[in-house]
Amino acid sequence: MLASELKLLEVASTAAEEGGKELLRLFRKNKLSIRRKFDYPGSIVTNADLKSERLILSRIRRSRIPSTVVSEEEGRVKFGGYSPIVWAVDPLDGTLNFSKHVPCFAVSIAVLVRDIPMVGVIYNPILDDLLTASRGQGAYLNGRRIHVSATRSLHNSSLIFEWWNREPRIPNPLAVERRLYGFTRSVRSTGSVAMNLCSVASGRFDGCITVFKKSPLWEIPAGCLIAQEAGGRVTNSSGGPWENFAGSVVVAGEAVHRKLMSVISGK
Repeated sequence: MLASELKLLEVASTAAEEGGKELLRLFRKNKLSIRRKFDYPGSIVTNADLKSERLILSRIRRSRIPSTVVSEEEGRVKFGGYSPIVWAVDPLDGTLNFSKHVPCFAVSIAVLVRDIPMVGVIYNPILDDLLTASRGQGAYLNGRRIHVSATRSLHNSSLIFEWWNREPRIPNPLAVERRLYGFTRSVRSTGSVAMNLCSVASGRFDGCITVFKKSPLWEIPAGCLIAQEAGGRVTNSSGGPWENFAGSVVVAGEAVHRKLMSVISGK
């Protein structure tokens, strides 16, 4: 029998908070060891990533839920026998921000069951904000229900545009960004995918485009599920399901999402 979604949400929330509190301790201490990674140019990993990850994996292990963890630094780890449960863990989303002492980073944990994201948790230790969602049950910020912005016009929108690498539908991300600036002066880039998605889910921003060629499993499922459960329209850059992790992520309320898709297509 599979662990209940409530149990999965409890474990993910506790693990995210434990990892995030360790990040906050290290952030305040401001003593980091940094080394380069080679997954994309400029990518780095710090001792904070690794310490947060160890705490998160330890919490999942102690839950005794048979499952597999796919984590950014550790890779794939199995706990127990075969199980359709997969934890997608990003122990520090926004590593570059963290290393530069920019207070914009988070822990992101999603739980997939038979490849379907069912639980999403993101913890922002700077603000002590815990965002959670279970499929079909809504999205919450510190226990209070949240909703995406009701804004309908791009001209009145505050947007986030972030790009990591080009993809076929968005071969020139800077051209898309310039088009967005033609509609609104408020376009931001935060350096944290998890924080971007949560900012839209909570209505702090009105829409977001994050450009990937292919998103790593640990990168987007928690934030996308939270945004979707907050009433957002969440798709890839072709308007298809985000759950296939192919291509970019576009998220906003229904009206703004339609306009963002028009900007991507050049209409």
